[in-house]
Amino acid sequence: MNTYPVNIVNEYLRHSNLKINRQGYSIADIFRDYWSDFLLNNPKLNIRPVVFDNVERMMKCKTPDLGYSFYSCPNCDNFMIVYNSCKSRFCNSCGVKYAKQRAVHTSNVLMDCAHRHITFTIPDSLRIYFRQDRSRLSILFEAVNQTLQYLSLKHGKSKRWKLGYVLVCHTFGRALNFNCHIHALVSEGVINKSGEFKSLTYFNFELLRKSFMKTLLDLLHKTLGHGFYKEKCALYASKENGFYVYGPSLDKKSQKGLIEYVLRYTGRPVMAESRIDDVDHVNRQITYTYEPHEDDLLPDEEKNGTITVTEDIDAFIKKLIVHIPEHQFKMIRYYGVYSSKGRKLIPNYKKKKSLKSLFPLKWKNLMLQTFKFDPLLCPCGATMKYEFESSHYP
Repeated sequence: MNTYPVNIVNEYLRHSNLKINRQGYSIADIFRDYWSDFLLNNPKLNIRPVVFDNVERMMKCKTPDLGYSFYSCPNCDNFMIVYNSCKSRFCNSCGVKYAKQRAVHTSNVLMDCAHRHITFTIPDSLRIYFRQDRSRLSILFEAVNQTLQYLSLKHGKSKRWKLGYVLVCHTFGRALNFNCHIHALVSEGVINKSGEFKSLTYFNFELLRKSFMKTLLDLLHKTLGHGFYKEKCALYASKENGFYVYGPSLDKKSQKGLIEYVLRYTGRPVMAESRIDDVDHVNRQITYTYEPHEDDLLPDEEKNGTITVTEDIDAFIKKLIVHIPEHQFKMIRYYGVYSSKGRKLIPNYKKKKSLKSLFPLKWKNLMLQTFKFDPLLCPCGATMKYEFESSHYP
């Protein structure tokens, strides 16, 4: 069996992963080609300022407009220019990196115990209130927070037992529709000020469903005023069992990858580019696929299977931009023991340096993990060095 030098294999992999040699059409490409036409075709569409900001940044991602870092080889005349990224959560490339970094950061905070993934959803009729005013998503966070606080109080008021939970807000479903809901990563245990830990393996979902419904409706009633009262009463009448709350228990084997899976899943961009099957430039249409949520709860023989959607590119763009969060709005929040103040209750907890824990997720290592080649390995075999003086940062 022939073995080739590392630098030759690296060059082969580097060339194989060049954009011209990779299959697919990115979301950034779609916006670069069609964003201007979209604005001309929809002059009356009320587009939020944050949408313009994020789209413009995404279209400039890894282009000369955002500047570049300069690397040169100490052994030969070879050099490399790496264009800067946009850091937008709407960008698929930057969003995936953000999700991985968030997973590492959150893993450093969590207690060494089992966790439960619980999803809190709301009826279709309530979604319009959160779409009209994105700041109301904080009400959704607070409703889940109060619900889980009530759950922890049921396990000993006198000793002030506390749960630890991380809440992540999603505004989209797999079909790209506006479907705001909360993913909660909840510790299967409570802790008090003395550092005593008590296991919590039973979650009363009847209590969670009804408590979540009451808390959310009361908060919305307080915000929207008396005009919401009639709808509130109608929901109480039609939702006798409360709003849908789902969180199955997992065995020890499934627990191992739960934290990483949940955090990367909940922090991901709106749509994975691998779901795009085709872009028809002649008819201005895009074809993409998704797996319906309904299949998650059905046996294999009853699943609907992959659904394929072909629609106008303007409609596709409209679906994507509606999910861009407001500037500085926190879509991931920490509560209970996992809040910044509550972490001191965790025995032996030490604040870890974020830069050190995130070092494996720097640009070079992410390229190595994803595309299997070292971007700084020169064809001559030496490692390229960064030169600040030759780099450009607008």
